[in-house]
Amino acid sequence: MATFANSNTRVFYATQAVAVGAIGATGIVDSANTAPALTNNVAICHGLQSVGVDTNFNLEQAFELGQLSLYENIEDIPDISVTMQKFLDGYTLLYHLGASCDGDGAEISASSTSLAARADTRADIRMVINATTEEAVQDNNVAVTELYCSGAYISSVSYSIPTDGTCTEDVTFVGNNKKWITEDDDAQLLLIDGVNGVDGAFTTAIFGDDKPAYSGVGSSDGGNVLRRDDVLTSGAAINGYTTILPSIVEGVATDTANYTFGTGSARPVVNAGPLDPTKAHVQSFSCSVDLGRESINRLGSRTPYSRYVNFPTEVTSTLEVIAIAGDNVSAVETQRSNLSNHEIIVALKDSTVLHLGKKNKVSSVTYGGGDAGGGNASITYNFSNFNDMVVLHSGDPISASGYWDDAFPA
Repeated sequence: MATFANSNTRVFYATQAVAVGAIGATGIVDSANTAPALTNNVAICHGLQSVGVDTNFNLEQAFELGQLSLYENIEDIPDISVTMQKFLDGYTLLYHLGASCDGDGAEISASSTSLAARADTRADIRMVINATTEEAVQDNNVAVTELYCSGAYISSVSYSIPTDGTCTEDVTFVGNNKKWITEDDDAQLLLIDGVNGVDGAFTTAIFGDDKPAYSGVGSSDGGNVLRRDDVLTSGAAINGYTTILPSIVEGVATDTANYTFGTGSARPVVNAGPLDPTKAHVQSFSCSVDLGRESINRLGSRTPYSRYVNFPTEVTSTLEVIAIAGDNVSAVETQRSNLSNHEIIVALKDSTVLHLGKKNKVSSVTYGGGDAGGGNASITYNFSNFNDMVVLHSGDPISASGYWDDAFPA
């Protein structure tokens, strides 16, 4: 158990910094809008908004005949959950930092972009807590402690692109190892360097003069966090990707033209078309997947040798639009098929691409609003597919030749 000998009266945002990367990492690198070298390294997270750590000790009670009090309160391995949220800002995504290295700390192949291909990756999570007398986490700052969560798996991922506010990513990691480290001679220290000093990787340029990596039109201060106007619409593309939405959305026309994603073969999109904001008035988009990790244990070992993804796993997405007519979805009880498959792609100007494949169906649709109080009618479409969610970004550590190619070819 660590002993926190310091003069802090609280911990707040400026005193915390987080790095995520390869299991068993021995080095620290900075993340960027280009791919960091993550083999045997953790990368510093930028744009982080929050981090929370939950620890659950699994206790099983054993009693015996002849005695009312406990015979033993058996302790199984603990469950650790780490939840983070970051801005979409051009820097490497948390999902990519946490799902790019195998159990030996080496990067997986560039073609491993699907949920299944990244399912067995593991990560180390490091967090340093500074003295509150410091304005930023920088080289030679006084460090209070370091959190070390080893061998974590990604459990859930979600993205939110609203009309009001900023675009965000939420990621949850699960694992069984957590340690608070304060001893200067502990070999597991990584972010703390020397006698309670912060590692030299934390330079003034990182946390002192940091700004978003994405620099778009109108970014007068050198960078900006992504907002609604950073969604790529018809006529604009990155590596062949633009925003493609289901054609049941009023104002989105089915496109029969061929699209080439990356260097793959050209093909048409499925019952979908590019977003034209002059015709379709989308208010928000969100998508998420819960990977539902399950442990596999074995005799002779206390720890699980795998926490696998319980496929099939549902991928959900939600589109909210201002109504200009009806919801365009009929439901007839005598009709065997009321729905069609649709392709969904959301592409952002910082190179983030969310490709949910070609088999998204409406799970529910809600039309409402437009009441006598003067509100606008809106439509919320909820879509569902299984196992199809590819997230791409120029800062993905595994990005290389073939990385941008179509994950759902014809």
